[in-house]
Amino acid sequence: MVRILNNLVYYMMKILMLFAVIIWLYLLTLLKRTKLSAYYFWLGSVGLFIILASISNICFAQVMPKFIAEILKYISYILKNFSINISQSSILINIGSNNYAELFINYECSGMLETIAFISMLTFFPIYENGEKLIIGFLGFIWILIANIVRLLITITILDYYGINALFIAHSIIGRVIFYVVVILLYYQVFTKPQIIRGWSKSF
Repeated sequence: MVRILNNLVYYMMKILMLFAVIIWLYLLTLLKRTKLSAYYFWLGSVGLFIILASISNICFAQVMPKFIAEILKYISYILKNFSINISQSSILINIGSNNYAELFINYECSGMLETIAFISMLTFFPIYENGEKLIIGFLGFIWILIANIVRLLITITILDYYGINALFIAHSIIGRVIFYVVVILLYYQVFTKPQIIRGWSKSF
């Protein structure tokens, strides 16, 4: 009985999600016809983010962590102060005296959500052509990926020097601040700067 109810709830949620997507698409066509560009951009970006985040969390939750783990594995051959467990998507850091700290690369800290947010905004950003969006989207993905790798390497380095007691400061404060500053720079270059330039050009 419980299994039947769970299946019923699951399929009802699927139907509701499909219904919500249909309403979202209808509202987008309505906003586009009425030329309400700002509302079109924000509704499109938020809706696409929710859709992509839901799909990626269900279908690709382990893809990005394992991809990052693969990259870090090659870097570990050079730096030597950490090792990678690909199957667990984890980082094993040597903190001295045969002591180790293990960090897990999960969905939330893989940069996947930040990448999805960037792609969602770029998709509905009106300034660029479709070909430009493809190139910028790919470069933005690489930018966020590198930013996340740098964040993890900084965390590893701090733990290597100062031990496990520095985990919170290294991972939750220093690493995140650096990561988000780099991501904000990307957002500025892609979204804010073109708007400023276009505003200046229209003033002449």
